[in-house]
Amino acid sequence: MRAAVLTDERPRLEMAEVPTPVPGPGEALLRITGCGICGSDLHLASQLAAPGAVLGHEIAGVVAGVGAGVDAARWPDGTPVVARPFGGCGSCAYCRSGRADHCAQFQLIGLERPGGFAEFVTVRGDELFKLPGTIGADEQPLVEPLAVVRRAFRRGQVTAADRVAVLGAGPIGLAAVAWAVAIGVEVVVVSEPSALRRDLALGLGATAVFDPTSVPVAAGIAEATGGGPSVIFECSGRPGLIEQAIEIAAIEGRIVVVGICPQNDEIFPFWALSKELDLRFAIYYGREDFIDTLDALDSHRLDARSMVTEIITLEELPDRFARLEREPDAGKVIVRP
Repeated sequence: MRAAVLTDERPRLEMAEVPTPVPGPGEALLRITGCGICGSDLHLASQLAAPGAVLGHEIAGVVAGVGAGVDAARWPDGTPVVARPFGGCGSCAYCRSGRADHCAQFQLIGLERPGGFAEFVTVRGDELFKLPGTIGADEQPLVEPLAVVRRAFRRGQVTAADRVAVLGAGPIGLAAVAWAVAIGVEVVVVSEPSALRRDLALGLGATAVFDPTSVPVAAGIAEATGGGPSVIFECSGRPGLIEQAIEIAAIEGRIVVVGICPQNDEIFPFWALSKELDLRFAIYYGREDFIDTLDALDSHRLDARSMVTEIITLEELPDRFARLEREPDAGKVIVRP
């Protein structure tokens, strides 16, 4: 099958022919219909993934076969699905509670296992979720990043009464805007240097956007939120933004860090202490986050279609990946083999 693989010249990808995977016991084979490019893919390609790796974990596809122990009657060939892209030992307390991402034997599809930047991928059969027919092809690969943010909203205990600020309007930040609007938040402000992404945030329902390179963000957000946001989502992973979130948060506010910062960062704890802030972190998701996301998309309470700015082919991926690594100049880019 065709796949985009990581070369020795990281983070460069190149097209290659690799063996089509065969589903083992407890696994399903998916034919990929769409796979989103995640910011973490760029981090993995630059630092963690081994040459030869096939990245991509925002997977949508159709079942193309199942291994022993997977109910073929429940998952017949052609069933449209998404998958939580990881697995663990299956027997520890974390796995039994649905949080295999904390298992000592955790494996992420697109890192420890081949991922979705290919024609086919194998996933655990118990991590499949059937896609409702109401969710269009462009939305299907968004389920995984939207589930990330659903988890972050649980961590932030967000309600419609909150005033929300989003720092960084990449795909995760845009998903945060979409979820805030979906649950009825009336004040959603965004700080983002890219004009394209600021426009995308407005299109999703943000009430105000700021360019942090040209305006005093703290003062602007304080004014736009009437005294400061009660919940802040740090979605960029850039050093210094947790400190900025502490600066702009309202008294007794909650800060949820979702962005991946691959280096040391510093904060001045006294300001967080003086405001009695909650600083929380969110990564991955439980099964309930996938279920909630699918239900919200199915009922059209959640509309994130405008996050998608490009649909590209697998052959176009290496060049587009390199451009995204140099300059994040898009919303969500979807790869269709």
